[in-house]
Amino acid sequence: MFRIIRPNTYYVDHHSIPCKILRTKNDIVHYLRNNRPCIASMGRFCIEFEPVSKSEVQRIAEEIEKAEHLKKLRAQRAA
Repeated sequence: MFRIIRPNTYYVDHHSIPCKILRTKNDIVHYLRNNRPCIASMGRFCIEFEPVSKSEVQRIAEEIEKAEHLKKLRAQRAA
């Protein structure tokens, strides 16, 4: 299947972590994952990533933040 991958769009990887596309070349995709720049081949990217909307990315980020906050509160209670 053919897919156009544009800069400033969002995808999620197979771990459901949101990634923002920085730039693409004919065989390489540069993206940001957990605020770290990463590089993937076009073939690997097409297999392991799927597009999501910006609202879905915001929802995922909120859920991750909430989970981290709960983990921190449980650690404080245990101490």
